[in-house]
Amino acid sequence: MKKGDRIALLMHNSPEMIYAFYAAMRLGLISVSLNIMFRKEEADYIVGDCEPEVIIVHSQYMEVAGTLDRVQKKQLKVVTVGHGDHVTDETVSFQSLCDSEIAGEPPTLRLGPSDEAVIGYTSGTTGFPKGAVHTHANILDHLAGMTKHLALSEQDVILAALPFFQLTAFLVHPGLACFAGATLVVMEKFEACSFLELASRERVTCFAAVPTILQMLHQAAKGSEDLSSVRFGLCGGAPLSLTARNDFERKMKFRILNCYGSTETPLMAAFERPDSPAKGASVGKISPHVRVRLVTARGTIASSGEEGEIHLYAQNALKCYWNNPDATRNSIRDGWFATGDIGKFDEEGRLHVVDRAKDMIIRGGFNIYPAELERVLLQDPRITEAVVIGEPHERLGEVPKAYVVVADDVHITEAEIIARSREQLASFKVPEKVEFVPSAFFPRNALGKVLKHKLRKGSGVVAPDHIGQSNDGLYSQGERCGTTTGR
Repeated sequence: MKKGDRIALLMHNSPEMIYAFYAAMRLGLISVSLNIMFRKEEADYIVGDCEPEVIIVHSQYMEVAGTLDRVQKKQLKVVTVGHGDHVTDETVSFQSLCDSEIAGEPPTLRLGPSDEAVIGYTSGTTGFPKGAVHTHANILDHLAGMTKHLALSEQDVILAALPFFQLTAFLVHPGLACFAGATLVVMEKFEACSFLELASRERVTCFAAVPTILQMLHQAAKGSEDLSSVRFGLCGGAPLSLTARNDFERKMKFRILNCYGSTETPLMAAFERPDSPAKGASVGKISPHVRVRLVTARGTIASSGEEGEIHLYAQNALKCYWNNPDATRNSIRDGWFATGDIGKFDEEGRLHVVDRAKDMIIRGGFNIYPAELERVLLQDPRITEAVVIGEPHERLGEVPKAYVVVADDVHITEAEIIARSREQLASFKVPEKVEFVPSAFFPRNALGKVLKHKLRKGSGVVAPDHIGQSNDGLYSQGERCGTTTGR
């Protein structure tokens, strides 16, 4: 492989994933991580877009990787980690690469700050994933800024349970640990009792989580765990209510720091500081290494207390969207990246995010873009119109609900729609409910576009004042305290 080639990673949290990520960085390759819950169609789109030369796969995911179009056409070399039924003679084992003798000296490359390092895929309003390209300089600037202002050092022990295939989760755990020289404790996947056991035994000082994880830790904790070493936990990915935060801190005896960022950032644009008191539901002050402005609907810069769209200075955000110049032009204007999120600053300069990216659903900390689900539903010829919104859920925060208009004189059931969605989408994206409605049911604007905010309001959909729990296979409450994790 040569500088600029893409390498795909279909891997769960593991030492091998960290090795692969940093080997790619060292060689000037561009790494692309795939969600381990993806179905073939979802993974095929991303692999087809970025055209990697190699994909590294934990063997249990070969059922998907082996069917990818580029693999079938022998345009993509497969490296497998571990053993499984789907490993074939055409794959190369990760261990064999590690054990092989390398002729000559390792390559020495002149990597510049503007060289591309990572593509983080995120969904957009069209429903098709977009690849946010980040440079070495952008990643290093964010790591340096967060390390400094969180006061991270070689004395810290960071516990990682969020899935590394999410770019922000990787950078906030292995990224910060390697940058600060801290110890990293890796969980293959989150399990509440094991997390608490590890935090106590390994004298963990900090971690990052989504509200789902905090809720599960709060429920699992007996109050007798020794968590005195923990300085703070970062919380992002979904709104955390003030009530839930206060309840957690009162029981667990350490701070939760709200933060705000996105795949396009690629780390935190704003976060609370460990040495500053919390204030309401703010996400703290803007990171010193980031420039942010709020732009009102009039196009002016918002004043204190005034709402506006959150714009990040482009040098603090993505370089571009991979292979998508139109999306790049639409999102980066006059040197600023428009996030689509609405925020306001209080009198002390703290950022409050008052609305998230338009129409996005956050289910157990995972983003779901309704347009993607709507596109899948409309592939069924019996469905003439489909609209998806988020509906409050007691454990998960939100779940997708589909409103479906069916063609005349045809029959289709809710179970059929859900089953069809499950064949093409990761389980967390599948609609929880389907409601059959006539076309006249939807509120529309003058151009006929469905007004989802009115649909949510008319359906009684409001943000719940609690945090939830995921059952999508990545997070587990656990029945007993026992760990199979490594350090």
